Amino acid sequence: MPKLILTKLSQFLKKSRLAGFFVFLCLLGCQPSSSTTEQKLLAKAQTDAVAARTVAQQRLASNELEASLQWWRHAAKLGASDAFLHAIQLQQRLEGPLATAHWLQQQLVEQPQLTADLPNSILSELGLWPESSGNMSVAWQSPTGCRLTLQPVVTQAEGERSWHSLQQAWQADPQLASLPVCFKPLLRITSTVLNCSEALASRIHCDYQALSDAVLAGDFQQLLVVAGRGIASYNNGIVQLPAQANLALLRHEFLHIAGFLDEYALSAISAREVCRAGRIAPNLLIGNSPELVTRYQQQYAINNLTDLTLTPVDTCRAVNMQAYRPIAALNPMRHLEAALPPLYWQLLQQQLAQSEQLMPVQYYFAFLARQQQAWQHWQRYMQAAAAFGYPAAIAALQVEG
Repeated sequence: MPKLILTKLSQFLKKSRLAGFFVFLCLLGCQPSSSTTEQKLLAKAQTDAVAARTVAQQRLASNELEASLQWWRHAAKLGASDAFLHAIQLQQRLEGPLATAHWLQQQLVEQPQLTADLPNSILSELGLWPESSGNMSVAWQSPTGCRLTLQPVVTQAEGERSWHSLQQAWQADPQLASLPVCFKPLLRITSTVLNCSEALASRIHCDYQALSDAVLAGDFQQLLVVAGRGIASYNNGIVQLPAQANLALLRHEFLHIAGFLDEYALSAISAREVCRAGRIAPNLLIGNSPELVTRYQQQYAINNLTDLTLTPVDTCRAVNMQAYRPIAALNPMRHLEAALPPLYWQLLQQQLAQSEQLMPVQYYFAFLARQQQAWQHWQRYMQAAAAFGYPAAIAALQVEG
């Protein structure tokens, strides 16, 4: 009897497993495979806006960003609502605002129906300023006069916001606000025209000649460009700040206008330009011989030797030369956030008191015109530089005359 029970149980289990296997086969046959579903969706997405939008969202969810961008663009062409805006935002994330602005500018010509409803805020963020957007910037007139005037320039809404913050912070700073320094109303330039670079690890470069007319017509000595992404700099009458900048960075670069040099280790290329034996600057001596110290004292009217504490700095280390700052205290030329020491404050005021000695940006544009053998432009820029009293420009015009 027990043997008969075991035999029937075994037969039942075999039938159950067989039935389950057939159910599994039925399920496979009745449900489309995931690859088949994907293929159908992709085929439909070629001509259907909703399907294309779905594919774009799927690619975005799986972090296939380049593919998602292409599908957002395709969905926009098919008429999917807000797909064009998603494409712009994703391209900014992938390639940055400047590349996106170049692409969008092309779309404005080729596919105006897609761009007609774009918000002005999106255009401003990319630096494609809509005509209807007003410029709310005002000039800043220092109560102590305008020995030096700067023209702020921006290419995108982010830079404009930064400039408003910087201007307010400057006016709230007791030292900076007391300087005879003025700022012109903000100048907006289309981002694709000035083309300020966005490589985070490199100095920002722009097509500054796009500002040539403004430089020629403007009653200012220095440009202050708040645009691009990367490392700030000062060269040839142009303060270049990234679109996101704070007051400490502006103060550091402003001190360069007055002739102050960096007190941190320069790259080999920069050190070869800056470091010459016997050179002196308001905050730096390349060498420490008694003769050099005496010349420094005489040039910067430092009568009390106790004001000087020559301290080695790393500025010229890349070219195996030793530079010294005249004080021991840390300061903004070494650490951005450091306070401005009394001697540096005194030297800054001295330099601004003789602002005609500071090279105006017009002199640099005259140099560019000379390289292009555009002699009429050279003369006009040189005359503008001479009008500020810059000795080298006056001498150049006398020689030319």
